[in-house]
Amino acid sequence: MLRQRVGPTVATAERAGNAQSEDVVIVLPHAVVVLDGATSVELGPGSGGWYADTLGQELARQLTRPDSSSDLRHVLADSIAHVAAAHALLPGRSPSAALTILRWTAETIEGLVLCDATLAVQTVDGTTSVLHDDRLHTFDHPERVAYLQAIRNGSAFDQERLRRMQAVTREHRNQPRGYWVAEAAPEAAHQAFRALWPRDTIAAVLLVTDGVACGVEPYQVLADWPAMFEMVKNKGAAAVIDLVYQAELADPQARRWPRFKTHDDKALAVIDFLGEDRG
Repeated sequence: MLRQRVGPTVATAERAGNAQSEDVVIVLPHAVVVLDGATSVELGPGSGGWYADTLGQELARQLTRPDSSSDLRHVLADSIAHVAAAHALLPGRSPSAALTILRWTAETIEGLVLCDATLAVQTVDGTTSVLHDDRLHTFDHPERVAYLQAIRNGSAFDQERLRRMQAVTREHRNQPRGYWVAEAAPEAAHQAFRALWPRDTIAAVLLVTDGVACGVEPYQVLADWPAMFEMVKNKGAAAVIDLVYQAELADPQARRWPRFKTHDDKALAVIDFLGEDRG
């Protein structure tokens, strides 16, 4: 009997940290995009959520073009440039977003991450690998370190101190010794981490924002990435988000896990490539 390959199954789950999420999940016929708009306490030309949605829609347009076969870094660069031009956004003075993209063909799977987003891959033989951009978190400016230490020592969330920290961090955005993020500088796309896998070697892929990835590290409410795959398989994508959310509820002032707010927005997409061959 002839067997025909059909598309993978895609499941998603989201939860806002506060009133409205700045995370965006877009599912396309041959790709999935997960974006995390950066929250800012400064008033500016559009919020992080607006930018994530706007860039996501442009990425969707680019990825569904009939001739869209370019390296994902080129697709992202063109999308960033288009949004910046359309909305008169200026580098260093514009909203931004972390993101991860997964795209597949009949033969290959291509993944990309930029800024603090994570893509985890599980192969058919059971091994797990992670594509992650941690340059924002390894960029330990004294203002950032001091803020997190103050939280650990019992200080309340401080909007003025957060504003100063964000201002300092922006100075190092899309700079060689800083970190890279989708904003108004197309060259940031070429600093993204990218990987390719033969499609027939991959069982499933997780795309998550940092509000979900923290469940593995630093919270360790999930022992590792294989444990997250297992929970998604047995209990569903929403169960992972609920687990991380409940952990934060038990640490509302961020004493155990120093962070900038009680709950970050959470978004997860799982693409299951097993069982896609039908008789």
